[in-house]
Amino acid sequence: MIAAIDILKKTGTISNKYKELAKSTGENFNIFSILRMESNEVTTHSRFIAELLNPNGSHDQSDKFLAIFKNTFAPESKLNLATTKVYVEHYVGKVEAESGGRIDILIKDAEGNVIMIENKVYAAEQSNQLLRYHNAFPSGKLIYLTLFGEKSREENSAGLYETMSYETDMVNWLEQCLVKVENMPVIQQTIIQYINVIKKLTNQSLNNKMSQEIINKILEEKEYLTAYKVLYDVNNELKKELVTRILGKIQEMLSKKGIEDVKTMDCGVTQGTLFHIQTASMKKNHIKLALYFEGKEYSRLNMGFVKTNSNISLDPDKLHQGFKKVFSESKQSDQWLAYIEYTEYRDFYYHTLNKIYFDKDFGFYRDLEDKIDRMMEIYHKTVELTYEPIKIFDQ
Repeated sequence: MIAAIDILKKTGTISNKYKELAKSTGENFNIFSILRMESNEVTTHSRFIAELLNPNGSHDQSDKFLAIFKNTFAPESKLNLATTKVYVEHYVGKVEAESGGRIDILIKDAEGNVIMIENKVYAAEQSNQLLRYHNAFPSGKLIYLTLFGEKSREENSAGLYETMSYETDMVNWLEQCLVKVENMPVIQQTIIQYINVIKKLTNQSLNNKMSQEIINKILEEKEYLTAYKVLYDVNNELKKELVTRILGKIQEMLSKKGIEDVKTMDCGVTQGTLFHIQTASMKKNHIKLALYFEGKEYSRLNMGFVKTNSNISLDPDKLHQGFKKVFSESKQSDQWLAYIEYTEYRDFYYHTLNKIYFDKDFGFYRDLEDKIDRMMEIYHKTVELTYEPIKIFDQ
């Protein structure tokens, strides 16, 4: 136990040293994070990647970046870089069973040679999506880009695409691009900031030098390695306990607000509904207000209205329009009538849990209360009822 406490203290000392270093170098200042653009697939990731790939892009580097990409990920392609154009959200027709849709990034030359990139950061894969894009350009190269290089869930897309990951493949390409712009600080720093966003999204938050220093410290003594194993073994239980305590505070807040129709998740399950609210009126209309982890390990948090079955009694379009007036980034899906990605606290990784649990200003709970109140008001307006929220936190 003493060794475990000792290694925690030493790790904390190393971590604090690198935090101070990050402050002194300005590493924490990231324009993508400040503008909350980290997880937006189209307006951030697809457009930024496409701009670098575009030989006529504002970077004025001709086809340097595209050449690296082609040689690395599509060496067999006959793409003529001199005549290549790059498109974002390229329309290939109305969505049918096996055709149509919008290709995230289309790279195409004058001879018709094509490379397609289907970009998935957090959004769910659509039905037959890769098959539809393959059918649009049967001889083209199709790349399925995800955070960690996951395969498609669609069985009918097997053999039609190759995987690519942000975690390693995208970072490696961007680092090769950096070499080409060593004397161009604006382009270089923008790419570096984008790489840092990717590392944040793929949970690579530890600085490599800091990681190595911590490893060296653990390997100094046998007791430290044993202590690390003990700490590692309680990782899942620790995270579960943190989420359980946070959920307890949420329940306490909702109770004080007079909202009693609440169901919460078993915190041992790391994916699914964190909690949902379903008043008597909502039950009648077959919907609920939910906070839902779409990804595993308490990740990809969404918030909004979910239908509990297909027999909803209210006007879904009216609900969505009211929702969109308040939340401009509103989305819809087969199950969600209207929802937002909870970007401020999107993934309950340790840095987020730390921020929530030890924040004496209750920033997360204030923000959550505000979102609940606004969403409840939207619902009540839709069904023509009055709603007077009880405020627990001063905004």
